[in-house]
Amino acid sequence: MPSMTRQRGFSLIELMVGMLVSMICMLAMMAAFAVYEGKKRTTTSGNDAQQNGSYALYTLERQLRSAGSGIVQGLNHGLWGCPVTAYTGGKKVLPAASLPAPFSASGWPLTTRLVPVLIASGSKEGSDVIGVVSGDSALQVFSVAVSSTPSTHGVVVSNALGFFTGDYLIGTLSGGTCAMAHIASNGGTATQVPTTTLVLDTPNSPSTGLQTATNVFNIGPSPSFTLYGVDPSSGSLVSWDLLQRSVDNQPAAITPIADGIVMVKALYGTQASGSSDLTWKQPAGDWDISKLTAGTNAAAVAMSQIKAIRVAIVAQSRLPEREADYKGDSQLTLFKDLPTDVRYSVPLDTQFRYQVYETTIPVRNAMVSQFY
Repeated sequence: MPSMTRQRGFSLIELMVGMLVSMICMLAMMAAFAVYEGKKRTTTSGNDAQQNGSYALYTLERQLRSAGSGIVQGLNHGLWGCPVTAYTGGKKVLPAASLPAPFSASGWPLTTRLVPVLIASGSKEGSDVIGVVSGDSALQVFSVAVSSTPSTHGVVVSNALGFFTGDYLIGTLSGGTCAMAHIASNGGTATQVPTTTLVLDTPNSPSTGLQTATNVFNIGPSPSFTLYGVDPSSGSLVSWDLLQRSVDNQPAAITPIADGIVMVKALYGTQASGSSDLTWKQPAGDWDISKLTAGTNAAAVAMSQIKAIRVAIVAQSRLPEREADYKGDSQLTLFKDLPTDVRYSVPLDTQFRYQVYETTIPVRNAMVSQFY
C-alpha cells in the first residue's frame, strides 16, 4: 500500500496577512496614481488654456492690426463712418436682417458703418464683441473719382491702375451712404482691369450698381467685415462674416477659432485732437456702440479719436480640479495697471484654472488718416 505523503499549504492566517499586505500595496499604488493623474490633468489643462489663449490673442491681434486698411484713406471723402449696403449671391446682407447667436444679444447694430474697429460691450460680467472692417488691396487704396456710370453693370473711373478682376469696391453715394460692389471675375487668376470701365458682378453688387457714386475705393479680393465674440454654450472664441460669403461651397456659418475661451474684454485707446496722450475708455456711456454708430457729428469725432485697442482674453482649463488639490480665486481683475474706472472684475469657477492674455494693439491705419 503506497505511503500517504502529507501535503501542506498556507494557513488561513498566512492568507489573511498576504491579502492585507497586497491591499496596502494596492492602496499605495492607487494613491500615487491619483496624485500622478491630478498633476497630469493640471499640466495638460494648463497647457491647453495657454495654447488656446495665445492663439485666440494672435488671431485677434492679426486682424486688429490691419483694421481700416483701404478705408481710413477715405476719411476726408465721406467714406469713414458711412452706412454700407452689400449683397452676396443676390442676397442683401448689409444692413443685416438679423445676427446669429452669440452676436444677436450683443447689441451690435444691424447697420454696418465703415469704421476700422468697434466694440459692443457685454456689460460688466459679459464678453464683449469686437468688429473689424478692413480691405486687402495690394496696389490701390486711395480715392478714385467716378467719371460716369453707363449701366448698372459697370462704372467708369478716372484711373483703373491697381484694380483687378475679383476685387471689391466701396462707392460713396450721393445720398451720404456707401455701397459695396464686386468687379466681375474672369474665373481664374485675377488680372489687371484693361480699361477704365469696371464691369460689376451683378449677384454681388447692388441692383442699381454704383449709379450715384462719386468716388470708389478698392478694398481688395477678400475684405474683412468680421465680428468676434465668445460663444458661452461652447466656451470658444468665434467669428461671423457679415458679408456671409461661403467657404468651400459651404453656406456661411459661425466659425470657431479657439476652444476654452470664456471672456473677451476690450478698451478704446483714444486721443483727442491736438493731444499726445492716450486715454483708455470702456465701450460704454459716450463710447457705447449705439452712440458711435448714430451718424452724428459727435459720433464722427469720437470715431476719429480711436487710435488703439486694448484686449484681454480669459482662457479656462478644460477639466475642473479636485477641491482637495486646488481651489482658486473667485474673481480676477482685468487691466490691473489702468485706472480703476476702466478695470473689469470677472467671476470665476474656483475649481478651474485660468490664463489671462492682454495686449495693446495700435490701429495704425487710423493714425495716418489725417493726411488724406
